[in-house]
Amino acid sequence: MSQLTSTTDKEFLRTVNDWLESQREVLVLIRYSRAVGDKSFEFFTSFERLRERLGKLKPETSVTVFRERQLPLRGCVEDEFIGECLNAVQAGLEFLVVGTAPSTAGSQSWFHHEAGESNEELREVLEGLRGEPVAVGEYPPWLEKSLNVISAYVPEQDGSVRAGVY
Repeated sequence: MSQLTSTTDKEFLRTVNDWLESQREVLVLIRYSRAVGDKSFEFFTSFERLRERLGKLKPETSVTVFRERQLPLRGCVEDEFIGECLNAVQAGLEFLVVGTAPSTAGSQSWFHHEAGESNEELREVLEGLRGEPVAVGEYPPWLEKSLNVISAYVPEQDGSVRAGVY
């Protein structure tokens, strides 16, 4: 079994920092362990903000960072934007819609996200987000190993690294 990478690993952090220095943003998929499949998609434009976020995550949380720009369709959901999305996202491919402004309830905040595969589903998701700023595109290739996708796990306090249950 190969050794799992920690989110505190110097090479992981150096790679993500290099990516952020060479482009405007990275998308991060955060999968929470033992949380009934709960996950978050978050954009980062600052390495410091990303490090701060990593420091707040619980052990066994999976973190996947995408080097290449993801979800390229950006805008406030209105008729013209919905049409643009329906024309750009190929029917039958899994899509992802992520809110670019956090939703809040009390002290909790999160970035809304929904996925689907048909134009009807995409239209329905977007209609439900009218007036909201979003990012839309093909679902990121998070299971693919490549030079443009890097994954790590939040370590335990003793530094040990374990994959969680997602």
